[in-house]
Amino acid sequence: MIFVTVGTQKFQFNRLFQELDRLKENHTIQEEVIGQIGVTDYMPKNFQTFRFISSDMFEKYMAACRLMITHAGTSSIIQGLRNGKKVLVVPRRKAFAEHVDDHQVEIANLFKHKNYVETVNDISELGSKIKTIETRPFAPFHGNSFQLIRSIKQYLLDNIS
Repeated sequence: MIFVTVGTQKFQFNRLFQELDRLKENHTIQEEVIGQIGVTDYMPKNFQTFRFISSDMFEKYMAACRLMITHAGTSSIIQGLRNGKKVLVVPRRKAFAEHVDDHQVEIANLFKHKNYVETVNDISELGSKIKTIETRPFAPFHGNSFQLIRSIKQYLLDNIS
């Protein structure tokens, strides 16, 4: 099962859910997909979704999934890594009105640089990344999340104007 979570942002993430719906419809993704879609406007037709879920349901889906797809929220990424899941990060982008700036691109790239996750910067690559992520080796995550979040915040402060 693939579990998709985009947190509680006040912005839509139509681009991600439209592509996932398309990939399910054309059978590129054949396994079950469960999506926590937040305030996204687009309602997928080909897999089960919830706007928001309880922490108990989140843990249930996290435990059951083979792959977690998430936005570049540090909490979401770290939860997936701590649960030993392969994590595919699709950062929200300002150009698509998914966030106020592109800090999620920077966060995703930082986690990828440490070889903890795979990222999708071009949504047309989502299907191929889902297919190949199982064979990709990742560094084990033993991070102190407080130190990692502090490092990310400092990196963002130093690199985003």
